[in-house]
Amino acid sequence: MNAKGNVKLTIILPLDPFGKAVGGAETFVRGLVRHAPNDFDIQFIGITSSKEHRPPRKWTRGYLDGRKLNFFPLFSRKHKNKKPRIPISLCFTVALKLSQMKFPGRVLFFDRIEPAIIFRKQDNPKVGVVHNDILKQHQRGISEVLWSRFPRVYFFLENLIFKSLDSVYTVSSETLKFYRFKYSGLETKFTFLPTWADVDIFFPAQKSKLSLKEGLFAKTGLRNRWSTWVLFAGRLQKQKNPIRLIDTFAEYLRKNGSACLIMIGDGNLKACVESYIKKLSIGDHVVLLGNVNQETLAGFYRASDVLLLASNFEGMPRCVLEALACGLPAVCTNVGEVKRVVIPGFSGEVVGSFSPRALSSAIEKVLSYPKLYSESNCVRAVSEYTPQKVMQPVYDAIRKLFNAKYAAQEKLKP
Repeated sequence: MNAKGNVKLTIILPLDPFGKAVGGAETFVRGLVRHAPNDFDIQFIGITSSKEHRPPRKWTRGYLDGRKLNFFPLFSRKHKNKKPRIPISLCFTVALKLSQMKFPGRVLFFDRIEPAIIFRKQDNPKVGVVHNDILKQHQRGISEVLWSRFPRVYFFLENLIFKSLDSVYTVSSETLKFYRFKYSGLETKFTFLPTWADVDIFFPAQKSKLSLKEGLFAKTGLRNRWSTWVLFAGRLQKQKNPIRLIDTFAEYLRKNGSACLIMIGDGNLKACVESYIKKLSIGDHVVLLGNVNQETLAGFYRASDVLLLASNFEGMPRCVLEALACGLPAVCTNVGEVKRVVIPGFSGEVVGSFSPRALSSAIEKVLSYPKLYSESNCVRAVSEYTPQKVMQPVYDAIRKLFNAKYAAQEKLKP
């Protein structure tokens, strides 16, 4: 099936790459497939969101953004953008273990590291990615992940997994620093990997904000004609702190009664968010759009006036890079790697306080000086963070691992 010399890569992640799940990790792995070199032969072990089109435990051949992909889902799952009571990563790891699947002659790529425990003693080259500030993600009270209740168990398993991986990428410099300190002797395995924005999708428009807003009124059925759009894009979960986000907007609304908050995304806190909006009596100024495709999301980035992120913690949030790539300035809490691209007085404001009043003041500042936070400034701030520039070292590392392990074996084949 594969020509000699092809780099054979197996991505292992509890995701349907052909489905509609949204999030930074999902976008990352789809981009990994889409932008891979032509000689990469890629297969994907995941889950299915459509039993009819991609039945469980059967290989499906398809095209992801024009790229051929062989897909094997272990089981099906609905409510793909809401966290289940039993973590999907645990269910997926158990199903993978029971499947007894093996992947001779292939590099294994884990976009969640938990399933790698199964392959710890297999000699495949292995690469893992950690997508968040791992210490804060496992801190109770600000994170919804199960491991925040059992951090010692997680770090015990993580230690076992990291010993078996050849390379580990993280989008958080704090996580990188922590890993290099904690896992002495393994320091060379850890590498910082920035987030990126796909500039084929996320780029500035050649139209005025007013005409862009009018176009989205017609497309999405929005009825009110608010003059100022504050945008949020992300999961409605504890990490993103949507309650702080709403409090910030409510504070700003006192200064600008013609503003609206548009929230794109879904999650476990949706009912809580709806209830809180009703409690504050600001429902006429808040729109919950749920999930949208990337093209529609790009349209909202272009039409909006400022992106607001009020997270408890982050790695390098993709929504910020995508917004800036569309020319939209951002106001963020000081989390993760936002300071790499949100430059005060240039492409947005980073607020050291978690106070809604401080965040509201930053919104007011950005919107009061549009020339200071110009479209061109925003685009310049993320110009180095394209998939082609960011991912090339990853592809080179995968190729190097594959050739070191399997090239000699390929030459011996008749």
